Amino acid sequence: MQDDQKLDILRSTITVFNKKGLKLTMDDIAEYMGISKKTIYKYFNSKEEIFNKIVDYIFDGIKKREQEILSEEGLSLEQRTRKLLAAFPESYTEIDFTKLGGLKDKYPKIYRKMKRRLESGWEPTLELLEQGKAQGLYRKDADFRIFKIMMDASVARFFETDTLRKSGIPYIDALNQVVDILLSGIRI
Repeated sequence: MQDDQKLDILRSTITVFNKKGLKLTMDDIAEYMGISKKTIYKYFNSKEEIFNKIVDYIFDGIKKREQEILSEEGLSLEQRTRKLLAAFPESYTEIDFTKLGGLKDKYPKIYRKMKRRLESGWEPTLELLEQGKAQGLYRKDADFRIFKIMMDASVARFFETDTLRKSGIPYIDALNQVVDILLSGIRI
């Protein structure tokens, strides 16, 4: 029961965050959930702690989705690679990732953690890309370290600017577009 309540608080915070951004308060979360602020403080000491746990919640979900893709049957190497690069749990479509850049100034430790999580865990993807190179799907001279840097930089840029929000492009659509452009650029 306790874990369910914590998860409800995290999910509710995401919903409130999408509306108010980093200016949300514990009162906003409590009001949205119809609970007392005291109940929230029973599980979390601060708004910063909630944001820190949300980063884990998001990236743990992405890693879980990656594992599902890796074990999914019937996918070609290219399909698996594309899906893995744009791994995104269905339930995360409600998260406004374009507002996460505000963490950089307000909560720099959390922002650095988010960047570390973005930049780590690439081994399965790089392995698939190398398999694609070995099978002649990708150019022999493609340097996947550069590919990774470009992918990381694109995603970080989405977080750090409001370009997507201003242009009305959903994060998942932008991510898929980056994957398409990068993979088409290395395709024979």
